[in-house]
Amino acid sequence: MNIRVVQNNLVDLGYGSLLGKYGVDGKNGKMTRNAVKRFQSDYNKKFKKSIKVDGIAGKQTANAFSYWMRSAGTAGTRNFKISEFRCKGSGKLPTNGMDNTLLLKLERLRYNLGNKPVTINSGYRTPAHNKRVGGASKSQHLYGKAADIVVKGVSPSRVYAAADKLFNGVGKYNTFTHVDTRGYKARF
Repeated sequence: MNIRVVQNNLVDLGYGSLLGKYGVDGKNGKMTRNAVKRFQSDYNKKFKKSIKVDGIAGKQTANAFSYWMRSAGTAGTRNFKISEFRCKGSGKLPTNGMDNTLLLKLERLRYNLGNKPVTINSGYRTPAHNKRVGGASKSQHLYGKAADIVVKGVSPSRVYAAADKLFNGVGKYNTFTHVDTRGYKARF
């Protein structure tokens, strides 16, 4: 497996901080191998699997990356628990889980902003809760494709600028940033 692909997969699942100061550099150094080991171990625990924990990104590990990425919306990632996205009004989640891409892009955004903690102020919203909080009638929150976030120690303007490069939908507010994975570009 191409080492740059491995490193990008690690970032998208929340292991970017383990790559050290060189990050995604395309080199299979000690930090990358240790990050792969941690991923392998965590994957085994989370999904009750038994892939070899050896720091080598072979076929089993490539399949594990793919599986976890396809499951991110129901399983979470290293830094985001699915429970963080529950509707604040009802505690519910979308029937099929959150959008996988939303979680993977949130991990990428976290990495791009120095691996600072990201707080999910609002994730999924039921129609009743969305109406109660004055959400748009076709809000992406209704489909599990949006999150309103705060990044510790980073201004909403800076979060917006970084999110603008990653997400289809981005909104800047005084105290938080809205991000979503709608099928078209929207800025507000």
